Amino acid sequence: MATVMKEADASHKYDVFLCFRGLDTYTFACNLYYALRNEKIKTFFFPKEIQNHDDQLQLSLSVIQESKISVVVLSQNYASSTRCLDELVKIIECMEWKNQLVWPIFYDVDPSEVRHQKGRFGEGMLELEKTYPDRIVYWREALRQVSSISGWNYGTDQFEYELIEKIVESTIFMDDEGLEGGNQISQTLLKAIGKSRLSIVVLSENYGYSTWCLDELVKIMECKKAKNQLVWPIFYKIEQSDVINQTKSYGKAMTAHENGFGKDSENVQKWRSALSEVALLKGDHINENQYEYEFIKKIVERAIEAENHM
Repeated sequence: MATVMKEADASHKYDVFLCFRGLDTYTFACNLYYALRNEKIKTFFFPKEIQNHDDQLQLSLSVIQESKISVVVLSQNYASSTRCLDELVKIIECMEWKNQLVWPIFYDVDPSEVRHQKGRFGEGMLELEKTYPDRIVYWREALRQVSSISGWNYGTDQFEYELIEKIVESTIFMDDEGLEGGNQISQTLLKAIGKSRLSIVVLSENYGYSTWCLDELVKIMECKKAKNQLVWPIFYKIEQSDVINQTKSYGKAMTAHENGFGKDSENVQKWRSALSEVALLKGDHINENQYEYEFIKKIVERAIEAENHM
């Protein structure tokens, strides 16, 4: 399991959007949906009452923009669904322009079939090209791009529940419904951190002002020491030295906490120590002039690779 700590982002309504072809993988998608929901991960699934193709598409295009992660289940007949392909185009756009994470699942298909549009994917594209010549180029490019992203492979000789378990465990906990007033860290999130094998800490300019981010960080560093949990810091448009030495925004944040809780507060001392410790770890930097989606793609690939070697 990977745990990502960052400031809450109110622009996201859902954690996960599931993109799948119902006739191929409805049971799998349902089971994945309920497994995610059981872990308090906000996941979008089409309401049963919506059957109209156009209504489905308009709703899904709207929801994709409001999601943090899109899980794309690429099944044998995925390329025969114009709705799935239109969703995929939107998903790739959001990956590039809104830094959305994209996780493909190659469900009984080889990634090369998707990338080069061979087999059923080739047949589906050739058939659709006759009716939708103006949209086919976008669909083909979206398929090529999603096939180049690290994901999961599923074969018929595997157990679905094992794959679902891996996906749920690898899902990134970016926020938590149990937070009260933005100040108190919930037991649900503490439990999630404790069960994780990897925590990714996104240290942004205002991270130090959030007491629940700091409480999470203390827990993460405790788990690193007690359970050998991996911890990857990401210095998001800030200097690593400012976190280590608690200068600039981090210095102001700590001073504000001392004024509120007292200079000798045990919590403040723990927060200072956790910040210095995490900032001394080997991490990644993202600067103003970088493309975030490329950076995110590399981090996700590393996280999946680390998961496979744990």
